[in-house]
Amino acid sequence: MKEKVKRALQESIKKLYSVEIDGFSLEPPKEEEYGDYATNIAFLLAKNLRKNPQDIAQEISQNLEDWLCADALRGFVNIRLKEEFLKREFKELLERKDNYFFDPVEKSMYIQLEFVSANPTGPLHVGHGRGAVVGDVLSKILKRFGHKLLREYYINDAGNQVYMLGISLLHRYYELFGKEDLREEFEREGYKGKYIIKLAKDLKAFYGEKLLSMPKEEAINIAKDYACNRLLEDIRDTLYSLAVEFDQWYSEKSLYERGLLERVIEELSQKGYLYEKDGALWFKSSFFGDDKDRVIRKSDGSYTYFASDIAYHYDKFKRGFEKVINLWGADHHGYEKRLMGALKALGIPEGWLEVRFVQMVRLISGGQEVRMSKRTGEFITLEELIEEVGKDAVRFVFLTRSSDTPLDFDIDLVKKKTSENPVFYVQYAHARIRGVIREVKERYHIDADEEDLIPYIEELKTKEDLRLIKRCLYLKDVYQGVLNTLSPHLITYALIDLAKDFHYYYNHNRVMVEDRKVMLSRLALFKGVEITLKSSFEILGINAPERM
Repeated sequence: MKEKVKRALQESIKKLYSVEIDGFSLEPPKEEEYGDYATNIAFLLAKNLRKNPQDIAQEISQNLEDWLCADALRGFVNIRLKEEFLKREFKELLERKDNYFFDPVEKSMYIQLEFVSANPTGPLHVGHGRGAVVGDVLSKILKRFGHKLLREYYINDAGNQVYMLGISLLHRYYELFGKEDLREEFEREGYKGKYIIKLAKDLKAFYGEKLLSMPKEEAINIAKDYACNRLLEDIRDTLYSLAVEFDQWYSEKSLYERGLLERVIEELSQKGYLYEKDGALWFKSSFFGDDKDRVIRKSDGSYTYFASDIAYHYDKFKRGFEKVINLWGADHHGYEKRLMGALKALGIPEGWLEVRFVQMVRLISGGQEVRMSKRTGEFITLEELIEEVGKDAVRFVFLTRSSDTPLDFDIDLVKKKTSENPVFYVQYAHARIRGVIREVKERYHIDADEEDLIPYIEELKTKEDLRLIKRCLYLKDVYQGVLNTLSPHLITYALIDLAKDFHYYYNHNRVMVEDRKVMLSRLALFKGVEITLKSSFEILGINAPERM
């Protein structure tokens, strides 16, 4: 829709002024009375043409293709889609079903999308869940537009954090036997959650007293691997309950085992981007706009996470991905510049890596922020939230705000079966349509799922008819917008608007009327809304209920 209007504007400009133009805005105006789209194109042309923007807007509005009507207002061109065009597009929607919304991109790319990648040192929290849903929806969008995609989870199973996980678990294991050998290390940097105590009991059940007689470092490594594997299983299970899956789980440890880390450091060294100071090895990240240089290898000989990340992303490049998208938690702000600098130093093109940040989630209940779980007395896990409100509510609400802004998740609200609850509101629209289709089949023996309803679209003429048609067609623009901006929250915004107009229509227009043409035309309209809703539900990963 938007692309068609854009091309029509460009053709008009070319014919009128013999110039080509791009980069103009084309968005729905805030007030419906001003049309379906408004553009600032006249203002962009005014300087070169040396004409008043209003005069240019007037000329453009009088020279657009016949499926558009337009007028000029204070230099803006306001465009309205004609009824015949809307019906033609709506017929195509009913013919092609959800394929209508996804015209394949001209050039398909091999894209890697890395998201979640939470350290396997504890259960997933709700912030991880938000990143998981955003990543999953983006992966569906990218695939539907024809890109080849690999969804990857990067496992931080090397370094100090997992070493401290091993110490924490072994300390709790020792405690079960009355030993206190690791208390000092545990108190200083250990993981204090109750899940560690449970893991220690499982470790004891599996190994018995065997670890007590082992050298401490050997026992720590066994405990570390055991904890990592168990926590990764829990992470996989939680993500599965959220309907999020990955094509590949990539181990940080493998970077060391395959010698990738050393090879990348050698290459950076040969290019002159590393130097030694105070016994440590540094990367010249300030050369690439960072506020200071960064340590690659510490003075004790251990590598930093930054070193692993450079090697990991270099390996991504070598694996042939044409583009890489990373979804990072808000706590990674500031980290992007140093990594981009390292990749540039290695000769990787700018723009190859795109980083998006996912902000935290606050849980609200009874008007107050909820930090602790009643069940465990610790932070509320993602698994507990899914159990409390259901997968559909979690996924939908996580997408009701742009992912780069904080989100308040009102637990009480999403349990309500009212229009206040956005998840219920949009799913109820689908359930209502299915209810009408069942009743029409029962009373009139008309199967809307099988009947050719396309000819009856011509009978749709009222303002409410056309508004609902436009709401459906607009999703095509929305999906394109998500593809271009990596902003999946645009879908929930559009769905809520569609549901609002549908519920209004449902409450003011009966489908089962004596006039058969009117009944079939409204069934055609409802069928188009159903296709649109189901398309969005599939992308969002929520159910399309038959009854509610």
